[in-house]
This record gives sequence, C-alpha cells and structure tokens, in this order.
Amino acid sequence: MVVPIGRPTNAEGPVSAPHAAVWLNADEAHIFRFGSGEVEKCEVRADGNGRVRDDREYFEAILAELTEVEAWMIAGPLGPRQDFEKYVRVGHAEQLAKKLAGVETMDRPGDGELLRHARRRLAG
Repeated sequence: MVVPIGRPTNAEGPVSAPHAAVWLNADEAHIFRFGSGEVEKCEVRADGNGRVRDDREYFEAILAELTEVEAWMIAGPLGPRQDFEKYVRVGHAEQLAKKLAGVETMDRPGDGELLRHARRRLAG
C-alpha cells in the first residue's frame, strides 16, 4: 500500500524531483524525491509477512514511485536492502538499475540524516 505524505505541487502539477533516496526495511519503505528545492516524501508498507525477499508487490510499489528519477540510492538494514537491490538489478527494473548511484547500509536514519546523505551522494 502506498501512503503519500506531503506531495508538493505547483500550478503545473507535482514538483519535479530528479533524485531519490529509498530507505527500506522488512516493514516499510520511505521514499524521498528531491531536486534543488522541494522534497516529496511517501511511504510504502510491506504486506506484513516479514519476508521481504519474496514480496514482489512491495518492491514493485517502491519502484512505481521512482519512474521519473534521474539518479537514486538505496539505504537500509543489510538483508532487506540486499534483497531489494538484487530485485532491481536482476531483470525487474533495468532502466532504474542504470540510474542507481549508491547503496548504503543504514539501520534507521532520521529523515534529515538520510536526505543530507542523499543530497551529498546524488546532487554533488
């Protein structure tokens, strides 16, 4: 299930956000899309079975939030992060895999910490 949080818009529609950071664990993903100004945040919840490796619906819901990005990164605890990275790189999201600029192990960063790290990694 996708839960949008604070999607900024202007007169033309959603704010353009060329970069994204995805932090995920076995229960939820926090997705931040950002450019030079506004930040869009949304959350995707897993189905609750605790088996991320087998949760194709969860991974596809995350990927659906990244269709417009130019560069992005994945962060999270080792197991869920590795499962999602493998899913992306092994034939499920070929175009997004080419835009993946970083993968980081981060257990539970605050929103600000993740965004600062992503801005340094992607916008620099």
